[in-house]
Amino acid sequence: MCIFTPPKIPGPDPAIEAERQERMAAENADKRARRDDALEDTVARRKKGRGPRGLMSGQSGGIGYYNPYRNE
Repeated sequence: MCIFTPPKIPGPDPAIEAERQERMAAENADKRARRDDALEDTVARRKKGRGPRGLMSGQSGGIGYYNPYRNE
């Protein structure tokens, strides 16, 4: 008998391993569903827009705004 040979460790029980795999698959499916829901909410929020913009405070800076008091 060799002194330096480590003892062999038995492998995991197949029934326990199968149950663990099932549980992990269910958790991954749940995580994927929650991630998809969050993505759909984000896309819907971005598509909805920001409402009407003001003529002077909008991004266009009032381009096309008619001013009757302008001297031209």
